[in-house]
Amino acid sequence: MATGPVDNHNILSSWDIGQGSATAGNYEDVLDMITIMTPTETPFLSGLAKTVVRGTTHEVMLDSLASFGDVDVGDADVEVVPESYDATFTVPSSRKRIKNYTHILRKTVDVSDTQRAVNTIGIADEYIYQIRKMMIEWARDAEFAVIHSHMNAQAEVGNVGGTPATGRKMEGILNYIEPDPAGVTTNYLDAAEEGTITEAGSPLARLSEAVYNDHLQAMWDKGCLAKTAYVNTTQKREISGWVTNATTSFSTRNLNAENMRIVSNIDVYKGDFGEQAIVLHRYIPKREVLTMDEDYSRIGVLRPVMVVELARMGNSTRSMIEGEITYECLAPSSLGKIVWCSAHYGRTD
Repeated sequence: MATGPVDNHNILSSWDIGQGSATAGNYEDVLDMITIMTPTETPFLSGLAKTVVRGTTHEVMLDSLASFGDVDVGDADVEVVPESYDATFTVPSSRKRIKNYTHILRKTVDVSDTQRAVNTIGIADEYIYQIRKMMIEWARDAEFAVIHSHMNAQAEVGNVGGTPATGRKMEGILNYIEPDPAGVTTNYLDAAEEGTITEAGSPLARLSEAVYNDHLQAMWDKGCLAKTAYVNTTQKREISGWVTNATTSFSTRNLNAENMRIVSNIDVYKGDFGEQAIVLHRYIPKREVLTMDEDYSRIGVLRPVMVVELARMGNSTRSMIEGEITYECLAPSSLGKIVWCSAHYGRTD
């Protein structure tokens, strides 16, 4: 016999008991872990060689050889000494001192005793979790400073009238490439000793293979074979397009599968001026390409990053994560950058 619809309003359900409200009787179901999606890679801080620094001003010495002659002049520039001639002497070029300052970076943590005692989701101790998180943030800040910082001296020490003094800053990689940056050199560098800057267009243009190779040639003329090109997303896509679109000259390019297995976001460009690993880097300006030979770049460490627990002033645990580093460039001519590239793939804007 047919029956009408059953009235289920009297069934006690999870809807009736509730979850997450003032009158709820069911436990929340929260995954006992914490996910951080923020990128954490630091290629320079992790990959460059480290050296010990002993002062807040860190300097290196730079020297150069006399010219061997002009290849287009040829025989007229060939050196020769006639038999029985007396020795003659010339004054050699002066060595040049290149300086940088050490750069202090700091993070702080202050967690109440109550928060450390309560039952937390995904972590055992809030204080330890925050320390680990701040260590990652410190590394990201250091990576950004190594690339973008502009040298600045500190005239005052400590808090002056309640206002913190301007901090001492290192000269980062991108600013070391600029011709004779103020304050970097005691004796200014000549054109052959400076970093190489190439404009993609005037004022803007898509990065072309011709411009890229012109830039590498200019670096080679100064004695440098660039090993790596660091790029953001747009220029990475432009470079990848050269390989995709290559036809008759395809043999001059190569995607090195072995290297790609080592680091998933590295391709290798093989052209007239050696091979360059093309590294996708989040901190490189979108309109620029950084090229370099990393053998001449190091991270100088005056004070390695450390966690220092501070004195208690109440019912909380406080710590300071601090380190003092600098960028050491043994030869500015080992650095180069291509500027005024389009910031959007496939467009000139």
